[in-house]
Amino acid sequence: MDVCVSPAVASVLAAAGYRPLAVGADGAVVGTALDGTDRLVELHVLPGDATTVARAHTLRTVRHEHLVRVLEVVPLDTGELAVFTHHVRGVPLDALLATSPTLTDGEAATIAIPVAQALAALHAVGLQHAAVGGASILLEHDGRPVLAGLGATLRHVPRPQDDSADDVRALLDVLLPRLVEDDTADGQSPGLRSALAELRAEPGPEADRVVDRCFRVAVPVPLDVDRAVRRAPVGSDAELRAAASVPRRRARDSAAGPRPGARPGSLPRDRARGVGAGPRLPVAVAGVVTAALVVGVVAFGPWRSTTTASAAPAASATPQVRSSAPSTSRPAPDDAAVHLTQQRAVLLASGATTALDEVEIPGSPAHVADSGLVGQLGGDRVSGLEVAVTEVQVLPAADEEPDGADEGETARVRLTSTTSAYRLVAADGTVRPGGAPSTATVVLVLRWTNEGWRVWDVLPSD
Repeated sequence: MDVCVSPAVASVLAAAGYRPLAVGADGAVVGTALDGTDRLVELHVLPGDATTVARAHTLRTVRHEHLVRVLEVVPLDTGELAVFTHHVRGVPLDALLATSPTLTDGEAATIAIPVAQALAALHAVGLQHAAVGGASILLEHDGRPVLAGLGATLRHVPRPQDDSADDVRALLDVLLPRLVEDDTADGQSPGLRSALAELRAEPGPEADRVVDRCFRVAVPVPLDVDRAVRRAPVGSDAELRAAASVPRRRARDSAAGPRPGARPGSLPRDRARGVGAGPRLPVAVAGVVTAALVVGVVAFGPWRSTTTASAAPAASATPQVRSSAPSTSRPAPDDAAVHLTQQRAVLLASGATTALDEVEIPGSPAHVADSGLVGQLGGDRVSGLEVAVTEVQVLPAADEEPDGADEGETARVRLTSTTSAYRLVAADGTVRPGGAPSTATVVLVLRWTNEGWRVWDVLPSD
């Protein structure tokens, strides 16, 4: 049932292409798209003081696949501030925990790793989430965790001292009671419970250390979200039951940039269109691909440089076909770089060199290098790999464009990505150790084509 809102709220929703639908758990107005699609947003109405405005704009810069994203910040005529965020259709972790008294180490790691990485992204810009708990951690239909509850983050007044450790303790307090005591009687190494309990006892636990502890002692496994949905009481939140059947959406779905012709202040729609012609993946600036997803190749890892920086402006081996679409329809290069990085992992796993055309320009240095990786795949596949993009930055344009590229047709993006340890699985099902965790920072050279941004080259970051 539609809800009554103030004229100012109704107006800003309508300008963005939405109408009020419901009120969320933290007081946010949930808006549904006027075009009849199932797109939803949340609108938080906050005081318009300078501190809140600065906090909202800072939060808008944080992009992480496992953190609900701030889409737009709009001042209202009433002097208040309207903050649009993505609305996640998901099952609260509380609902899953209500169906089972314990979590295995692998299940806890699947929750802890992405949520801790989302917290690290917040803490990196000086923000605290302030509401980490079973209600604010949502699980999409495939078990992929997303940290919601940004209403508390937007309203949180930080103390003079750094209180980011409170977020980490809150996350550990959710998980530790659900982990069984480690059994070391037979000489087994301590498990995840001991590792996290030790971290919880430290005076200032950090989010990155949660990730490290999990990777060291546990292998993430998929979460059974359907279990929570099946056992939910009749009449429970409709979204709990809808989450199991709603296709996974990108964390910034309908949210990445102003739509062509939209008036200033209107909510951005999906500027990620045109990033790739293949299936759109749920990607933001950082995140973990859940352990249920099988990706990777032999020696698979983050992007590796294929060309020295001094050779970057080399002649193009393949003439580029430019899009006639106006520049306002283009996704931002940093958003595209993240999407392409995540899609690359999935396409490499497909074992088809032609699939790489969806992320790289055929004949380019990047395409040649990855085609070599596909050739090494053979009949093997990689299981348990997790890919994270932890930092992305658009760099100033080069002094000269590479040959064959017009001005403004290329972009350079510095990107840091991390891959976890993974296992190699042979065609007969034999499993053997794969690669170790690895982190790399590179500069992606993107070029604009009719199909959107594509990777041309991978340069060292120095």
